[in-house]
Amino acid sequence: MPDEEWVMQAEAYIEENYALSFTLSDLAEACHGSPYHLHRVFKGLKGLTPLAYQQQIRMEKAKVYLIETDLPVKEIAGLVGVSNPARFITLFKEKNNQTPRQFRKESAGRGVYNEK
Repeated sequence: MPDEEWVMQAEAYIEENYALSFTLSDLAEACHGSPYHLHRVFKGLKGLTPLAYQQQIRMEKAKVYLIETDLPVKEIAGLVGVSNPARFITLFKEKNNQTPRQFRKESAGRGVYNEK
């Protein structure tokens, strides 16, 4: 299988299972390859590691929940696969330069998800 197709397969797996806890080895097994090779090829084609991609997807899904629901931040953390709410807040702030609460407040009234 060409590298591009293999990476697309890994992307699809991550997007479907972003809220689950899995290792690089689990992902490689699901995509029928070696963890080292998958890591190298994925990073080479996407510019980030498979697990960094998973975190990116998690934070994008969190934005949608923050804008489209009134769920507590703690619950959103669990829905996107981050079991520790404090860790979720830290990750969200690292990626978005604001806390989930700040993001929700700033996004209030938009009514629809608009990526920055």
